[in-house]
Amino acid sequence: LGKGGMGVVYLARDQQLDEEVALKVLRPDVMREDPSLLDRFKQEIKLARRITHRNVLRTHDFGEADGTPYISMEYLEGVTLKDLISSKGALPIGVGLRIAKQMCQGLEAAHAQGVVHRDIKPQNMLILPETGDLKIMDFGIARVSEMKAGTAAGASGLTTAGTVMGTPDYIPPEQAQGSPADYRSDIYSLSVVLYEVFTGRLPFTADTIMKVVLAHIRNPPPPPRSVNDHIPPGLEAVILRGLKKEPGER
Repeated sequence: LGKGGMGVVYLARDQQLDEEVALKVLRPDVMREDPSLLDRFKQEIKLARRITHRNVLRTHDFGEADGTPYISMEYLEGVTLKDLISSKGALPIGVGLRIAKQMCQGLEAAHAQGVVHRDIKPQNMLILPETGDLKIMDFGIARVSEMKAGTAAGASGLTTAGTVMGTPDYIPPEQAQGSPADYRSDIYSLSVVLYEVFTGRLPFTADTIMKVVLAHIRNPPPPPRSVNDHIPPGLEAVILRGLKKEPGER
């Protein structure tokens, strides 16, 4: 079904559940580099399994086969929010709000269980065409990338922004500066996604990854209504509050 930095995702049939599942097979080399990673990864998956919400893609199980670790997850066919915005541009206010509320509700359920996503982006949002329901994907997985990053990058996360920190377009300032992410970091990334949903563009674009990351740290975002004047002032205020540089102000 797809590939990522952590491994490959296959469509499989779970013989016990007798249903189709998405099977994420983790790259053994990633696990070999840091033997403690596997234990921490299992811990994260245990947390992710506690989230039961209609707007979160279910994580079923963690296992190993011949030394290869894997995660099985709910399998659903849909289109990512990124693809939707790429094809349609800024979404109509009503449609965007319906999507936004579902993202917020799914994230709220995760935070209530003490789970921080750490890699919120529209590529991790799946929309089911028949119902318009949204599912947040990949809970518990971003944390491992971040731990791997911590060992490789030390305190200066910036040096390896391209390989380490997921997608720099959505990175919270504190994460970009090597500080730990918490639920307020998810709120920042979500606000970048909301900006994109309602304007059709990102708040910060540049010709290098480094410039994008530095803009998240230093630059105020252009007001959403300066890009799309159909956005209600109240909605603009919510988006801009979520994009505050200081986590305590979000």
